[in-house]
Amino acid sequence: MTHAPLALDAANHNYVGSRLGLDDRLGFPGGHDIYGFPSTLVINAEHDNMRASGDLFAAELIRSGVDVQHHVLPGTHHAFLNRPEREALTTATTLIAAWMRAVMEH
Repeated sequence: MTHAPLALDAANHNYVGSRLGLDDRLGFPGGHDIYGFPSTLVINAEHDNMRASGDLFAAELIRSGVDVQHHVLPGTHHAFLNRPEREALTTATTLIAAWMRAVMEH
């Protein structure tokens, strides 16, 4: 029931601002030219029905030689960062902080 096609379509249009924005390579991960992307951190929820785009994006970056850290957090669902009472938020923010420190050192 989550992410029903009509609701997801409306959310996608709202996110990118217009129908034309749906084709913008920076609008959504995966399936676009990724030339010039910097070092990237990708964190996906294991049980997110939109996870495929994050996985595709990480794979494309890796194939293009971009420095990528790709994590899939076990047992998590879409929007887990909105649930501060869950351990996954701490796990994700720890990964983000470590990645940011490493990027800043280079």
